[in-house]
Amino acid sequence: MTTKLYLMRHGQTRFNLQGRIQGACDSPLTELGIEQARAAHAYFVAKGIAFDAVYSSTQERACDTAELASDRTDITRLKGLKEMDFGAFEGQQEYLNPPLQPNIGYGDYFVTYGGEGSMSVRERMGKTVTDLLEQHPGQTLLAVSHGAAIAQFYRGVLQDPPQVRLSNCAILEFDYEDGHYDLLSIYDPVNKENLYSKD
Repeated sequence: MTTKLYLMRHGQTRFNLQGRIQGACDSPLTELGIEQARAAHAYFVAKGIAFDAVYSSTQERACDTAELASDRTDITRLKGLKEMDFGAFEGQQEYLNPPLQPNIGYGDYFVTYGGEGSMSVRERMGKTVTDLLEQHPGQTLLAVSHGAAIAQFYRGVLQDPPQVRLSNCAILEFDYEDGHYDLLSIYDPVNKENLYSKD
């Protein structure tokens, strides 16, 4: 029995706009971020996609995006969907980030500064998403999370993950069955274009 997952990044935030590192810390959606989430809602409506359940991380930017994109308030918040913790780098300018390593991310760089390692985030996200999908066999779910967390998730569950930078409110469409994930597409509802398509 196939379960459908739409895994989505939150809309633009104040810290995104300011170019600040934003993981465990939070900042509100900008007006553009709100419009991005509404664009995602319009996409779901146009495609006739209805959700049996909606999840988000516990962070405000994800919760607000989930409500706007689904037009629902019965959102289940899960700490396992939260963004990577960047430790002492939280709130600092993004140019301070180290170079990304292919298919790894930042590795254990931020652990030294009180943050999380990339593989820890990958494990956390993989367990959280798989557990919630196993609770909803054959249903259609929306889960709103964060850029680095989502990237670690799909690197962990896919054999050949796409090399895509996730725009705000990017939507990843997965089929899940018998423990196997199949990524069908990554869609940018703001610019109305596919960032990735399996076909």
